[in-house]
Amino acid sequence: MYKMEIQSITDMSLSELEALCVSIGEPAYRAKQILSWIYEKGATAFDEMSNLSKNFRKQLEEKYHVFQTKVDSIVQTPDGTEKFLTHLPDENVIECVLLREGRKITACVSTQVGCAMACQFCASGLLGLERNLTVGEIVEQALHVKNHLQHDERLTNIVFMGIGEPLKNYDNVVKAVRILNAEWGLGIGARHITISTVGIIDGMHRLAQEGIQVNLAISLHAHNDLTRSKIIPSNKKIGINNIVAAAREYFKTTRRDISFEYILIDGVNASKQDAESLARLLKGVQCNVNLLPVNPVEEFHLKPPSQETIEMFCKTLEKHGLVVTLRKRKGDDINAACGQLRLQRHKFLWKKEELFVK
Repeated sequence: MYKMEIQSITDMSLSELEALCVSIGEPAYRAKQILSWIYEKGATAFDEMSNLSKNFRKQLEEKYHVFQTKVDSIVQTPDGTEKFLTHLPDENVIECVLLREGRKITACVSTQVGCAMACQFCASGLLGLERNLTVGEIVEQALHVKNHLQHDERLTNIVFMGIGEPLKNYDNVVKAVRILNAEWGLGIGARHITISTVGIIDGMHRLAQEGIQVNLAISLHAHNDLTRSKIIPSNKKIGINNIVAAAREYFKTTRRDISFEYILIDGVNASKQDAESLARLLKGVQCNVNLLPVNPVEEFHLKPPSQETIEMFCKTLEKHGLVVTLRKRKGDDINAACGQLRLQRHKFLWKKEELFVK
């Protein structure tokens, strides 16, 4: 049985693990041996670390976990998308998605249990926010994906686009990024790591000063505050012009292009006028726009536009000189949109409780 008070090795940086080794009478270089077992060789238990003494392994096992999470189930779709439902030490569950696009293999990780942003197209917020994930709970999602891959596959990208608002769990997310990026960690290049946000201004400013060349993706989804506040209620306290200004500042500081995520919703934000207004809003911003037809969620009754409308929207933005990527919906037949599998699991548990009470 997992215990929340027991720390996982995946929570630790190299320097922290070196200090731990020294504190129990082992040389500091043991830290790199332990990390090599976890991040390179895929070890999930101390018993697998054969170049460590039995006594050292026993001391570690008494006080620490290698992993604090475990995969409950994996659901796969014909296009190669796989969703991992993962148990946490406190019996909560989170989601991580494995996305395949040729040789590009991406882990889409969660950063919170639930979400407080309540975006009106996303199932993540329907159950509210439970808590932030620890560093190890974030890192282990990528490790579960890596350890699941075939021998000829390699994890190439990490996107913080799962359940939760990454910049509301700022310190743990940034530490997780550094571990995933580190040579002793997963060694994922910073330019292959993307952090997504609904537009948390102070978090964007802090991230610009971190000195890590990660990509920033902003969930925009509208060109004015009236529409955006209906889609993303937290926008009422943020404001779309403040978000665009922060994006300009991020580019100025980091020289990294911004990605604006824009979910196309029929009858809400997908008209030609919407496209023209969006182009004017982003004029002069060094960015690209990722368009994605909305993934239907039963509770929201939202529909994607027709293919004709989607193509019109894309061409209108391109006509104004914007770089546009039209992303395919992946895994919607396995509830792979953020929070859907977790929500489905909770509904199942609720039904069981109702049957038990009756």
